[in-house]
Amino acid sequence: MPVYSHICHNNECHNEWEDEYSIKVDPPKECPKCHQQTAQRVISSGPKGRVELYGAELVAALKADGKKIAKEAAGNEQKYANLLGADKYEAIQQKIDKQKRR
Repeated sequence: MPVYSHICHNNECHNEWEDEYSIKVDPPKECPKCHQQTAQRVISSGPKGRVELYGAELVAALKADGKKIAKEAAGNEQKYANLLGADKYEAIQQKIDKQKRR
């Protein structure tokens, strides 16, 4: 059964809530908080800012994100250092410096 969002248009209430009922049922007109006949169902574009991935889609998204982060880090020394951590970054830099001296 679908879940619908509702809002009360009473100037003193403005209560917002969700309710679950059949699409064949008329939406409620009474606000459960102020009990006025000022409730209205809200039509929205769906969930905002939240996408859930599972299985192969999740793995593919994580790999793509990892590649993007690696590419960004390769072009920015500070990002690279932040990703590695200070100790590990210092150790790598020391190895590079030793190799340059040879």
